[in-house]
Amino acid sequence: MVRGRGLVILTLAALFAFACGGTSGGTTAKGTIKIGSDFPVCTTGGQATQNGVKFAVDTKNAAGGVNGFTIAFTGFDDCRQGAYSADAGVENVQTMLGDPKFLGMIGPYNSAVAKAEIPIAAPQHFTMISPANTNPCLTKDIAGCAYHPQDLRKGNANNYFRVVTTDDFQGPAMADFMYKTLNVHSIGILDDSTVYGVGIAGAFETEFKKLGGTTTHSEYQKATTSDWKSILLKFKNAGATGVYAGGTDDQNVCIPAKQMKDIGWSVPFAGGDGIETTNCIDEAGANDLVMSSTSAGADATQIPGAQATIAAFRAAFTGANDFGGYTMQAYDAANALMAAIGRAVTDANGSTPTREQVRAEMAKTTGFVGVIGTYDFDANGDTSLKIVSIYTVQTVTDPTKSTGVCGKLHPNDCYVWKAQVNYATGG
Repeated sequence: MVRGRGLVILTLAALFAFACGGTSGGTTAKGTIKIGSDFPVCTTGGQATQNGVKFAVDTKNAAGGVNGFTIAFTGFDDCRQGAYSADAGVENVQTMLGDPKFLGMIGPYNSAVAKAEIPIAAPQHFTMISPANTNPCLTKDIAGCAYHPQDLRKGNANNYFRVVTTDDFQGPAMADFMYKTLNVHSIGILDDSTVYGVGIAGAFETEFKKLGGTTTHSEYQKATTSDWKSILLKFKNAGATGVYAGGTDDQNVCIPAKQMKDIGWSVPFAGGDGIETTNCIDEAGANDLVMSSTSAGADATQIPGAQATIAAFRAAFTGANDFGGYTMQAYDAANALMAAIGRAVTDANGSTPTREQVRAEMAKTTGFVGVIGTYDFDANGDTSLKIVSIYTVQTVTDPTKSTGVCGKLHPNDCYVWKAQVNYATGG
């Protein structure tokens, strides 16, 4: 993505702790190597993802660090006025690039931020691993992209990797689910005009039409839109029996779910990982139970081998919203980066490696075993894991048994895992 899981503004104390870089890590005999992250930590989703990085670093340091070095982690916030900002992300990367002890970063969270950051990080051979970006144009030179991955890298070797799959899988997965499972054959498609929203809505629409469905498509911009009723009425009058929302909660893409109820229209409302958030559930209000979403990866709570790690995380991070949809992906991304740093230390004969040595080792990563699965990365930085999970909002008796993404206004209304599609195996 994307992802905007939960635009819930944190307390002032939490912002102070993380906006300027919540840190972890001391020093060992060899000294310190720094890694950073860049997420919108003013949102519950961004904060929960950063928590996964911090947990990985704390666990690694407690076990002795990396080849004699302590890993010091600083979390950077790319929020501005309650939403992610590409400009803020660029400033954060520039800060990391200005300190030679930073050898890599986890992030960013949103695809538009990655698009802005890669061109300044690539010339410095600075490794970026995203646990949440899903726009295919960041890595794939395919039809329909407004930019090309080779242009972002400016002729430099690839420095960008991600542990989730892309919207050209995520969009079709929901199209199949809506058409075949929810029996929606005519749909209104809404996108928020962002890199993520346009991309995932387009991927959804292509697959939906392939299945034989009909579509009506509208877009909006957050700065100029506060009422979607006219768009919704256009969809309804065109015969739509569902709505697909391409966008993120910090672009207000879930308010239309509430307004559907206001106009007396009760049909499924679905989207990508940008709507699988606490904030989206709250914005939908009394209409939240019509919502479904996809996520660009396997659900950690459904993986037996991940349960011990999740339990240890929850013992360390006890807040109701500390665990999110990409927390374990962030944990895996951080561990993959630290493994590459360890190999680079060996390349440097036990000394602090260069950024290029770290990047080169990350590019060689194969068979990396994480809690989500075993990762290989292709030459473009994409993972071999191509799993899309599907969720619906349901009222549950025990929110801790759900994904953990639940409403605040209706705390028992939570996203519940329904199914997954593995595009690497065709099923």
